Amino acid sequence: MIREISLDEPVKPSTQANPGVEVRGVLLPLQKTHLLLPNLTVVDVIGFREEDPVDNSPGWLRGSVNWNQRRIPVITCEYFVHEEVGEPGYRSRIALCHSLLDDQRMPFIGILCSSIPRLARINDSSMQEVRVQEIMPEMMLKHVKYNAEDAWIPDIEKLSQACLDLMT
Repeated sequence: MIREISLDEPVKPSTQANPGVEVRGVLLPLQKTHLLLPNLTVVDVIGFREEDPVDNSPGWLRGSVNWNQRRIPVITCEYFVHEEVGEPGYRSRIALCHSLLDDQRMPFIGILCSSIPRLARINDSSMQEVRVQEIMPEMMLKHVKYNAEDAWIPDIEKLSQACLDLMT
């Protein structure tokens, strides 16, 4: 049975009688951590390919790739959470995500992954928020543990807007 969930409705803790809300997600592996996104955000995962450089780009924007006759910016999110960005390996992939902007000039962004992303079942027993003592890194919304693995929830809309500003 499917029921609508109101954003104003308080979330009740999970019990055996009430298993709680579960969201399908995708865990994008980075070199030292992960990104956690809703499944509907990811459009496709492609093999790594060399990016075309973007003039005057910051360290987090690797460049752009062509996909379905579109120029897609490729972002390395390690820059925001570790500021230590390594070179892609032979298992690297690019996760193509909806930009969440209402602007056809930038419908998608690419996120560099260290290997193949995997599906995640997100509920209150599989994910716990990490209390960040320092300031939240730029372009990140939350720091979480997903099944005891370190993960970050990025601000896709903010990342997309920054890419749009740099590439148009």
